[in-house]
Amino acid sequence: MNSFNAEIAKALAATGAFDEEAALKLISVPPDTSHGNYTIPCFSLAKTLRKAPKLIAEDLAAKVQLPAGLSKVEAVNGYLNFFIDRGFLAKSTLNEIAAKGLEYGHAASNGKVVCIDYSSPNIGKELAFHHLRSTMIGNSLARIYKAAGYKVERINHLGDWGTAFGKLIVMYLREKLPTDEATLNALTVKELNILYASFSKASKEEPGLEDEARAAFTKLEQGDEFYRKLWTAFRAATLKELMRIYDMMGVGFDHYTGESFFEDKIPAVLDELREKNLLVNSQERDVVMLDEFDLNPCLIRKSDGSTLYATRDLAAAIYRKKEYNFDKCLYVVDLGQALHFKQVFHVLKKMGREWYKDMYHIPFGVILQMVDGKWEKGKTRTGTASLLRDVIEAAQKKILEFIDEKNPGLENKELIARQIGISALTFNDLKNSRLKDVRFDWDAVMSFEGDTGPYVQNAHVRLCSIMRKAGYTVPVADVDYAQLTDDAAYSLINILAKKGEKILAAVKDDEPSVLAQYALEIAEAAHKFIHEDRVLGSAEEKSRLFLVQSTQIVLENVLDLLGLFPIRQM
Repeated sequence: MNSFNAEIAKALAATGAFDEEAALKLISVPPDTSHGNYTIPCFSLAKTLRKAPKLIAEDLAAKVQLPAGLSKVEAVNGYLNFFIDRGFLAKSTLNEIAAKGLEYGHAASNGKVVCIDYSSPNIGKELAFHHLRSTMIGNSLARIYKAAGYKVERINHLGDWGTAFGKLIVMYLREKLPTDEATLNALTVKELNILYASFSKASKEEPGLEDEARAAFTKLEQGDEFYRKLWTAFRAATLKELMRIYDMMGVGFDHYTGESFFEDKIPAVLDELREKNLLVNSQERDVVMLDEFDLNPCLIRKSDGSTLYATRDLAAAIYRKKEYNFDKCLYVVDLGQALHFKQVFHVLKKMGREWYKDMYHIPFGVILQMVDGKWEKGKTRTGTASLLRDVIEAAQKKILEFIDEKNPGLENKELIARQIGISALTFNDLKNSRLKDVRFDWDAVMSFEGDTGPYVQNAHVRLCSIMRKAGYTVPVADVDYAQLTDDAAYSLINILAKKGEKILAAVKDDEPSVLAQYALEIAEAAHKFIHEDRVLGSAEEKSRLFLVQSTQIVLENVLDLLGLFPIRQM
């Protein structure tokens, strides 16, 4: 159920005093509910009505026809304060939750398509902890957009092409590692990660290695059969580990179309740029000038003929528009790539692709870890970053210690500990604006108190526990909504009623933190309701249990939309 803003605006417009659209913009929610649930100031009418705002408010309070669900309106010092009928809110909200279940608050299909490009790690490397941000922000946005009525295309644009593969090939051959089929099939991403670190160290002593790597990639791009064989093995080894981690985290994709997928589509892009006289040779490199947008030239092809990220991103964008006919295309990539995406989008604009305006870079800050007394971002190429698998294992271990202390007999405790740990990592990432850097502190992240994943999950566990102890489900017909109008019950129901609004707000700003904060609101209100209103054994047991059931349904889905595991026992 949505708020009453629209209904109040219509009712005020019917009095002739307000324009409906203007009224809608003025309506707000008072911080103190004793002043009503919605309020609107009348000061803007003073000039046209030639009357004091206080008198205007009093006249309108006597005149306005209250929409269904509102119990009264009061005029106070030039404001109109509207009060919700608590019984009406309880019945309409909880009945709708009972009818729609986990899809309560979801929108009907709007016929629109959104492509979301997220995670997109580089092949040949293990997932580092900093990959968590793109992966889980994108995963959550994909779920939220689906709930908002979009058809979602989840894309993992793997970094499986480029000079990095030249580095791997050079180092693999330099180390004289076996190249027979059995050895290549048994290759692990851990071994490849070691090669990256080795190349980084060796190239500092031998700068010429960088030239060798560039030459090796050019050879790969030109179709060298042996180099392609090595590249295929590197890609397969990495994908195997990626799939394992993604499955563990509950993350999925519809398409694994990495940069290499667009290799045969690049010539058409280059031809179009030439035909439209957009390609300029500068210092033996092909570029598109973007002076009119106050941007540096976009580098399309290097002097050795090899392509770059921008070339492949142009091909990918054109392919996605043709293949999916998207209404929006989101790139969930860190803030450091802002210039790159501005350049790519503006090249598309110069190519005459009017849909460039439907493409959005969804930037985010970095994960900072304490290194030698300083908050720093680790880097996989130097081998100093925390690996995501290691962080997940450490999180699982910490939660398992808690379970062994509190509930040692819990079934599947290793799996539950891992799911709580992953959820804790995810929630710590999503609870603040995505543009903020995330400082990672173990004790704060894993705490069962405060604004943490375990705190929110514990609220869900408590709701499930009450339902298990009750041993029965309450039908709608057995609910007395008059028993759900006290402050604790009303506060919780009022929060549940806003789920649809929260989903749309998260989509509007591409901001999962909207739902993360909403989950905290539900958890806090649920804990308070359970504490203040005894459920089992009370005279109001059935009605209150029905509210517990409803809250559990809403919280379970909100956790799922965030990419958290809705644990039922811990």
